[in-house]
Amino acid sequence: MQLHLMQLRKRAGYKSRDVFADEIGVNRHTYKSWETGTAKITLEQAYRCAVALDCTIDEIAGLEHPPLSADPHRVALMRYYDAMDEEGHAILA
Repeated sequence: MQLHLMQLRKRAGYKSRDVFADEIGVNRHTYKSWETGTAKITLEQAYRCAVALDCTIDEIAGLEHPPLSADPHRVALMRYYDAMDEEGHAILA
């Protein structure tokens, strides 16, 4: 699996691997091996990266979720429903 650490690191403003490795408290060589794909990253390590990069572990793994709906009206209705309390749900139903 090809991780997207480099793209996410740069997007977050970390220009250097070394600076980011220091930020998350990981050996610089270890972090480089994650970015280059020569070593595996653990779930805990991916979590620490996600927190520091303000992203999800899914984004680090390159997993893309399809939009919930291509219909903008349906998306708006789902947003309104999610914002309602239980009484609103009952009234709507």
